[in-house]
Amino acid sequence: MKKLRSLRPSAAAFLLMMAMAITTSALSFFVTPVCEELGIGRGSFTLYYSLMTASGAVSTSFWGSHINKKGVRGVIFLSALWCSAGLLLFSFSGSLWTFYLVATAMGICGTSCLNLCANVIVQTSYSSEQASSLLGFVMAGSGVGGMVFSLVLPGLLEDLGWRMGYRVLAVCFLVLVLCAFVLEGKRETAGAVGNRKAVMDGMSRADAMKSPKFYLMMVAIVLYTAGCSIQQQLPALLEGLRFSTTQVGVMMSVMTASLAVGKILQGMLYSRVGIARGGCVITVLFAAGFLLLLQPGTAYPGLVSLAVGMGIVTTLMPTVVRFVFGAREFAAIWGVLATASSVGAFVSNPIWGVVYDTCGNYTPAMLATPALLAVALGAMLLALRDQKG
Repeated sequence: MKKLRSLRPSAAAFLLMMAMAITTSALSFFVTPVCEELGIGRGSFTLYYSLMTASGAVSTSFWGSHINKKGVRGVIFLSALWCSAGLLLFSFSGSLWTFYLVATAMGICGTSCLNLCANVIVQTSYSSEQASSLLGFVMAGSGVGGMVFSLVLPGLLEDLGWRMGYRVLAVCFLVLVLCAFVLEGKRETAGAVGNRKAVMDGMSRADAMKSPKFYLMMVAIVLYTAGCSIQQQLPALLEGLRFSTTQVGVMMSVMTASLAVGKILQGMLYSRVGIARGGCVITVLFAAGFLLLLQPGTAYPGLVSLAVGMGIVTTLMPTVVRFVFGAREFAAIWGVLATASSVGAFVSNPIWGVVYDTCGNYTPAMLATPALLAVALGAMLLALRDQKG
């Protein structure tokens, strides 16, 4: 019974990551049908996702400080109601500006909050060694959720239309996040997240922000997230490689399944060979995925390689932050650094769409991204310098 109780934080975080798949991979299936019906370009439409991440970037630091003092439960409950309402409003949107307004409001307590809450739950509920191993399994929740939605959404959108698709996602989001809310339960004592039995050593947020390593991690997170932004364009990219709608759904399921397995393997890899060496291996696989996706014949291995690498932001980055700065004020520190992820998504998402609208394909962006990933890796390794790991 005691062992089952100790797994409740992990289960809650896993469900939050499943819900996060709705606001990331699942939304990518709406690009083509919405653009075709409303007669708008992909670059203009995908800007709504950038606005969502931008408002998340502004609010994440606030939520990190709030969680550090009050705990995660209230934020989880608010996110359940807030984001499900936003998804429902998407289904009634008839213009580009409606998408922009709803997305901006939705981002205030949206994807960035889910990621923040899931990381805080794991990092402040377990020791550093336990958190490093468990985080891969927890973050696999987004891959599991993405796999399920990738199988269901293509047929659902084709049969019922994109408006009903948004409504179905709203209900799914509400159920998943409320279940996480129940599993998380009340803290043993009121106040800071540190009341669990995790090892709460490390820097304060003020001290961390004085360190050059803090800003090196910001650079790494921005650039790795820019690479992950391809996820919003993948269905359209695969259709451009002449795969049918059904094939694209299957391929996206393969990708999201690989994402789930890849996150689990990442946790095991970092425990076995260390964060620095493991990060090098995963970054190389990530970069290779972009090059393999340039041709239809290597699309499947490209998707697998890409998926394994995409887990780097949600699995490796918080592990490095905990390793470098400790768990003492992890929620507050990660709350600030998570804004870098939002910045990366905000800048890169419209660029992917504009590249397609300008060139008719994604090739220039696909070729440039591996170089950005190399810079991200260099920044992370510099942050880890002088650390044992």
